[in-house]
Amino acid sequence: MTEQLEHRYDPETLRKVYADPAAVRAQIEQLRAEVRSAPDEIAEFRARGDLVDLLRATGNLDDALAEGRRAVDRAEIAGTTPQQHLGRLRLARVHQWRREFVESNIAFTELLNAAGQFGPVIEAFTRQHAGQNDFDQGHYADALGHFTRALAIRLEFELPEDQTASSQLALDAARRRLAAER
Repeated sequence: MTEQLEHRYDPETLRKVYADPAAVRAQIEQLRAEVRSAPDEIAEFRARGDLVDLLRATGNLDDALAEGRRAVDRAEIAGTTPQQHLGRLRLARVHQWRREFVESNIAFTELLNAAGQFGPVIEAFTRQHAGQNDFDQGHYADALGHFTRALAIRLEFELPEDQTASSQLALDAARRRLAAER
């Protein structure tokens, strides 16, 4: 199992910023080893999902894309429908960071249509990331709607404080951007 890396969210980009880049690189290598030695498909999928997130967050977008596609393939073969959803969401985020918005927009449209069937945690997670996709494209009003809904879900179901804080940060950023456009 991998350790939690200390990070914060940049209030302008809404992206994670890690405190210790060397620890991130070490965790990437640990996750690669976990993928190779996973005892089953589900363990491989989980390790690969974390790997995709770290590769994306560190700007290794080609590797993140390849691993994201593998994670989706693995989830399609052996995962549950929520795991398939999360695999597709991670891949959509990679497309977003690569500024491949046609791909990310299509994926997020499908993900949003399905998110409600997986419960409030996944619905809020999907809305938060769909909002970030819109935010990166300068669609601040759309982003605001997703962030507002994500925050409402997280508050209603008393989800962890770090999740509500990230939604509030994103909501505030979208409001600032909208105000600056006026």
